[in-house]
Amino acid sequence: MRRLWWRAEAAALDVFAAAVGRTGPRARLALGSAFGTVFWGVDARHRRAAQRNIALAYGGQLSTREVNRLALASMRHFARVLVETAAFGHYRPDETLRLVRADGIEHLRNAQARGHGLLGFSGHFGHWELVRLVAAQHGLPSLAVARPLDNPYLNRRVNRLREAGGNGVIAKRGGVAAALQYLREGRFVTMMVDQRSEHSGVAVPFFGHQAFAAGSLAALALRSGAPIVPGFAFLEPDKSWHAVIGPEVPVVRTGDLRADARRIMTDCSAVLEQWVRRYPEQWLWTHARLKA
Repeated sequence: MRRLWWRAEAAALDVFAAAVGRTGPRARLALGSAFGTVFWGVDARHRRAAQRNIALAYGGQLSTREVNRLALASMRHFARVLVETAAFGHYRPDETLRLVRADGIEHLRNAQARGHGLLGFSGHFGHWELVRLVAAQHGLPSLAVARPLDNPYLNRRVNRLREAGGNGVIAKRGGVAAALQYLREGRFVTMMVDQRSEHSGVAVPFFGHQAFAAGSLAALALRSGAPIVPGFAFLEPDKSWHAVIGPEVPVVRTGDLRADARRIMTDCSAVLEQWVRRYPEQWLWTHARLKA
């Protein structure tokens, strides 16, 4: 029965991707907003999680009405990202460059030219998958470290979307060893840093609270010598997408690996926080990352 359900989910994604692939950018945004509004109404667990995290992050600075407005906007935005990602397989080769304004690509080129591979990071902010697609269209395809979905049929479909433009995916289990090998070959590896893991993560400040960042990013940088470059894609007020690649995050080695890793991840988390504070409705507030 579970296998039949998994196949049905995968088939539904195929139908959905084919449908949204025939629509225009504005229609995809409108469709995503509508889905997000539905999720807000029916998904009480994630709605409450978003409300709780926003209230915690802003420490009473926002009224209940403002917290609800931001939580709803975040759920709408996340649904837009899902819809837009589903359309990746139907993008024409030049469509990403036409639809997305990109700045800072030179940071990637300069860092990779040093010959130690390249580490990129983002968070569940804006449209994280779009950053990789933009970089690939500029001749910089990457391999993303990602946890496979429980549904293997759906996972294959999602990976095909993530692999658009010549990108690749590294399964998270055993991913550090694989990523290290790719970096030694001079490849470009990307990771998300805002997933809470008290077992393998590094405790860092975020919105004035303790949060956990993916410590494997710092570990890979310290072991490989690869530079770290942040990348974010966000929706502008005029409903256009804008990708920004930032300058390198310093990787300093003092001999104290634990302290060095914490310093690196603190700096990476601070970069993410700057973007979230600028566009708070474009961060995934439903993820329980903050600790009171």
